[in-house]
Amino acid sequence: MTDDKSLPKAERKALQVSHAPQASYRAKLVKLADKLYNLRDLRRCTPDGWTEERVQEYFEWAGQVVAGLRGTNQVLEDALDQLFRERGVETIGS
Repeated sequence: MTDDKSLPKAERKALQVSHAPQASYRAKLVKLADKLYNLRDLRRCTPDGWTEERVQEYFEWAGQVVAGLRGTNQVLEDALDQLFRERGVETIGS
């Protein structure tokens, strides 16, 4: 599930979106939990050098990844949907 760091960042991000629906149930659970942790952390403390635009773009990209993980765990998905609503990010299937 770790990104191939030899690929360009945009390609790695696109692969996460396209691979999410085909992941195993357990991999989807891990991915949902990871996205939830990352988004909560990002909401709590913006990394040095990140603009508000970059934060918003990360939330929007995460929403695309989560769309491919829907139907895996309602509790995690509900928590993620709350974060997306707070940022004004529309997600598929929420």
